Amino acid sequence: MKVAAVAAGSLAERAGVRAGDRIVRIGDRPVRDSLDFAFLSAESELALELRHADGSRERVFVERPGGAPLGITPEPDPVRRCGNDCVFCFIGQNPKGLRPSLYVRDEDYRLSLLYGNYVTLTPLRGWEVDRILAQRLSPLYVSVHATDARVRRRLLRCRGSGAILPLLRTLAGGNITLHTQIVLVPGWNDGAVLERTLRDLTSLGPAVRSVAIVPVGLTRHRRGLPTLRRMRAGEARRLIERVADWQAHCLRRYGSRRVFLADEIYLLAGERLPEAPAYEAFAQVENGVGLVRQFDQRLRRLRRLLPGERRRFQRAARGRGRRRRVLAVTGRLFAPLLERRLARALQRTGEAERWRVEVRAVENRLFGPRVTVAGLLSGADILRAVGDPRRPDRVLLPPDVLSEEGITLDDQTPEQMARALGAVLQVDIGSRARLHRGA
Repeated sequence: MKVAAVAAGSLAERAGVRAGDRIVRIGDRPVRDSLDFAFLSAESELALELRHADGSRERVFVERPGGAPLGITPEPDPVRRCGNDCVFCFIGQNPKGLRPSLYVRDEDYRLSLLYGNYVTLTPLRGWEVDRILAQRLSPLYVSVHATDARVRRRLLRCRGSGAILPLLRTLAGGNITLHTQIVLVPGWNDGAVLERTLRDLTSLGPAVRSVAIVPVGLTRHRRGLPTLRRMRAGEARRLIERVADWQAHCLRRYGSRRVFLADEIYLLAGERLPEAPAYEAFAQVENGVGLVRQFDQRLRRLRRLLPGERRRFQRAARGRGRRRRVLAVTGRLFAPLLERRLARALQRTGEAERWRVEVRAVENRLFGPRVTVAGLLSGADILRAVGDPRRPDRVLLPPDVLSEEGITLDDQTPEQMARALGAVLQVDIGSRARLHRGA
């Protein structure tokens, strides 16, 4: 593990550790990355084997009275890339010209532990399994898709057998908590294959905390890829009924529903979404499981949806004597539900006297009309949908449109979009809201 920085005056600096050194071993155990370092450096007395930038080696000793910090900042670990070629991989369906990070296929159980990234665990080697068990790297988020090895190998187009069940049993036996997902591809892993997968996963006991079933996402950029289709409404209704049976079985046996469906499946079927308690701990909300009910819970807690504008924004506000117009943009999937929810919330908070809300369903031209979720909308598609002659006073943007760096898929910032719209752009609602004019 390479040392990126050493704090001035720290225990590590006094022991002779310098930025650019590599920590090769702690005691007699190898340090392969920052996770090894975190696990092995917890002792009160450490023997560090260093390899300096000039290639020389040195062994230094550090005492940590009372668990004092060492003062070492590791260099970020290289991300392990995925060697599979899944038939439904969304990265393989990206259009050209997006930022490079959107084309990275990671298969790194360290990122699964730290950030909840899903991994297939297909390239896992024996020493890595031993490490996960020894260091209790838990929870892990695992893309299972099918426990039938032949079906899974066909889906992942991976090397080896595709078998996942023996590994899951080993991890479950080592008390590793597992959150699993099944990307459901009609004609590939539904029907009897899905029944077997659910039976196998729920039989692993309390280690498998959740199984999320999500519909396959298909963009218009699938040239040269296998022909797949989306789930139909009738199939979605039958799946909801079958999963309800599985949930009842798991509740009786384990006291937890265990198996959950993405919101999109209920919306496709035209069925009412389960109430919030049915999602238990919302363990798979980042997977679109329970997202609507979690949003409802948040709306009920808010005292205010639309924060007041700072003075520099107020100078541009129009029509002080009328209700001002706020246009909320979202994907086509959630749009029918959003307008009623926002209108009720504004009535409850008393903001309806000043604001009139409209919802605009944005057609996804970047990925194609079959992609209907808000998180995959581009800035260009949003600007195209909002830019009518009657401009709103404020545009409400869902936060999942933006990356952690605060930019859209096509590299637009909220300030740029606000400037193009000539309106105040609000990202998110309530206390988390951020206002932008772009001036």
